[in-house]
Amino acid sequence: MKKMQIADQYFTETMEENFSVSILNNEGEAQEGYISSYGFAALIYNIKSKNYILFDTGNDANILIHNLKEAGLTVSDLQKIVISHDHLEHSGGLNGIYKKNPKLEIYVPIENQVKFNRQYPLAQVYGVAGMLEIDKNLFISGQLGTYLKEQSMLLKTEYGKKVLLVGCCHPGLYAIFNIFNCSRDLKAIIGGLHDTRSFTCLESVDFIGACHCTKNKDILEIRYPEKFHKIKVGENFLF
Repeated sequence: MKKMQIADQYFTETMEENFSVSILNNEGEAQEGYISSYGFAALIYNIKSKNYILFDTGNDANILIHNLKEAGLTVSDLQKIVISHDHLEHSGGLNGIYKKNPKLEIYVPIENQVKFNRQYPLAQVYGVAGMLEIDKNLFISGQLGTYLKEQSMLLKTEYGKKVLLVGCCHPGLYAIFNIFNCSRDLKAIIGGLHDTRSFTCLESVDFIGACHCTKNKDILEIRYPEKFHKIKVGENFLF
């Protein structure tokens, strides 16, 4: 990593970390120098492959690029972008990123592939129908859901733990957990939990980083006071 600072030293491990996850877009609080905005974006640095992968792009490319700069990076450092679903607060920043770095790999739910191919003709756009490993120990679910197609991301560490990144959880937490078989060994979940009301599957999770669009943050905080964390833009976590 170049300049990224570890905001809070969660997940202290005795083994070498495999991934860095930095929050680049979320509404609410932000660390000094960063700007918060409606939507979600998380930057993953795969320490093993040395690749930067962006999960969602927020709704404003200028803010996203600013926050990338605060993290010590530029758009040219990005190799791959995963779009969880085709809502502007998750994909709106992509156009500005593409203008500065058109030779990206972009992964979208397969239902959205034609649209993204037309919008980003110089990029390599992949429409993903099922679970796919897109980088070392980094997987995406492919599209899930009925009325709205959405995909999530799973990081698998070499010491047997899993980290789940979600956009809005429109398909439901249980569907996402099932596709990744992560009812056990799930270290953390970070992202939007939308209007989820049943949280039984979170009982075994060590860390809950509820972000954009989570309507029941107050319930989660009361139910899991030791696990719940109020995410700030600019925070960085190691796994």
